[in-house]
Amino acid sequence: MKRREHGVNLDDGVSLATPDELRLLFVDCQPKARADLQGWFATDDPAPILFGGQIGSGKTTLLNEIASRCPDVACIRICFDTDPIEPTDAGFTMLLMGQVLQACLRAKIDPDGSGIVLSDFPSIAADSWSAFVDIIATYPSNLKTVRRLREACSVIAEASSLMRNACGVLLDKLASKTGRGPFIIAEGIDKFDPDTSDYFSLRDTLVFLAHRKTLFEVNAVHLFSEKDFRPGIKKLFIGGIKQDVLYKMFQKRLGAYAPLYRKAFPLLSEYSGGNARQALRLLNAYYFQRTRYRKDHTAALALACHQVSGDLLNVPFGKFPVEVFTVVKKDGYIEGSLFSERGTARGANEAIYRNWLFLQDEPALDAPTKWPAAINPLIDQAITWSTPTPLTPEETAVKAWAREHGVSPAGLNIPVNEDGKPAWNDFWREIDASTTSEEDALSIVKLLEQIGAGLFGIERQDRIIVSYRERKNLEAVRDFLVGKANTYAFFPCEEITLQGGEGHEPVTELLVRIADRDPNRIYSVELTGSWTDSQLRDMEHRRDAFDNLQMLWWIQQDALKKYLRFWPQLRQFFRIYRLEEELWRGITVEEIQADIELISDIAEEKDPEGVRRLRSVLTFLQEKGREP
Repeated sequence: MKRREHGVNLDDGVSLATPDELRLLFVDCQPKARADLQGWFATDDPAPILFGGQIGSGKTTLLNEIASRCPDVACIRICFDTDPIEPTDAGFTMLLMGQVLQACLRAKIDPDGSGIVLSDFPSIAADSWSAFVDIIATYPSNLKTVRRLREACSVIAEASSLMRNACGVLLDKLASKTGRGPFIIAEGIDKFDPDTSDYFSLRDTLVFLAHRKTLFEVNAVHLFSEKDFRPGIKKLFIGGIKQDVLYKMFQKRLGAYAPLYRKAFPLLSEYSGGNARQALRLLNAYYFQRTRYRKDHTAALALACHQVSGDLLNVPFGKFPVEVFTVVKKDGYIEGSLFSERGTARGANEAIYRNWLFLQDEPALDAPTKWPAAINPLIDQAITWSTPTPLTPEETAVKAWAREHGVSPAGLNIPVNEDGKPAWNDFWREIDASTTSEEDALSIVKLLEQIGAGLFGIERQDRIIVSYRERKNLEAVRDFLVGKANTYAFFPCEEITLQGGEGHEPVTELLVRIADRDPNRIYSVELTGSWTDSQLRDMEHRRDAFDNLQMLWWIQQDALKKYLRFWPQLRQFFRIYRLEEELWRGITVEEIQADIELISDIAEEKDPEGVRRLRSVLTFLQEKGREP
């Protein structure tokens, strides 16, 4: 996305990738981890490493910053989340093979004699290795190529071990040619829940890479198991970011305007829990409330916490061993054995994977099993503990404002049973019921205000999920938003309907439709049908394919509740809103007619898209006005 050299650069926490982004906005949040990683990249030691941290901890940005300094021929980056044609053993093996072949061709190494030949893949029908790599190393832009690649996957499925051996031969050739073994960055493993079948399908490819100089980008939960490919591998963990470093991050993002908002830095950093993305999401929401809605400091903080907790955190916590919350609150750590013991492993790992708990640092040498931890402040502030830590006057004000205005999560109490003990089940129901409020229910005017700053701007690209109860208004709402966008500037809209369920391939269809990645286009995506669990997980893995795109997703409200359980990673890149029943209040026929005239006057083409869209809205409103 386009970044301002001196102004405000806010987004929803996408990783920094381009040279300009890194130059303007990178903050060295983890100096020790950065030094360790630089040492690993620089040494000839072929030992692999696990690089782990929780969602939003800044892993990918740090990798991008370090890798940007490495010569291309020495680095092979494999994105196991976004790039495989299918989440199977064969799909992951094909992805590995494509990236290794691409590195060899860059180094002018002939792949012949490695154990694979072009005739092994008749569906690709390539007449050269270069043409072959062009097809298999990038996600296809049409369904015909998808079918060709899946036919090639069926060949690989019968001999995946041989294909990986061929990759080993090619990597040895590359090492011989360049004078040192290439290092491999295995990205996106952090998007895979270790208890899912998709992660199991990835296992053999990871085992192969574990015998090479490979950096595995993983979630913190992957550090606690010695199964599959991980025994004996060095682990590097990044935890919470210190307060003074978060201040530097806020200052860089706000640029010359930072002094105007410095008052908010202490609580924004505190409520972030030391998590980079949560901090940036809070800053973004706070800034929006102050500048667009002119809320005062206290109200803006409470609403920012409410918006971000609803976007990022999935509640209720029905399967989580609630006693751990109390122990972490009291002791400030979580015992490492909880992540592997049969009775507690699932709940403890889920709490870390979904960012309900934040691991702050590695254990001290004198307590090697005790991981410093804290409850995510956006959950913790929802709980009135029996022996609370004294609140600052500002925290008290924020909680009081939220409580008075019916906004969660601030200001809840733990219900107690007849014995006076916490009734945790009732508490989870209470916090679940309070994760939405009237502040979330948007009229069409408020929705336009909420998304306008990002979706209709050229400096950033935002991704919005809008949930609805009744579909009858959906097309008119969509036409209004896209039509209104064209009163700001020309924004073409590509409408995509993804049908989920058995016999459908919605994720593949979406990836094909966005293959050109036009940052100026609005991709309006409607999810329909009964999506399967595997389809929802596949969408979750592909999260990073949607960064730096402008997207409006439309999902029926009850369906969204199910989907979000599968999307702890995906929801990190989206803001979530729901439309209320009386969404058209405040919109008049005269206003729509005025917008049509405005677009007609400034447009060069005869029948611009904005006019067509708003004519549809005009017809809808006129017919609605005739309803009895």
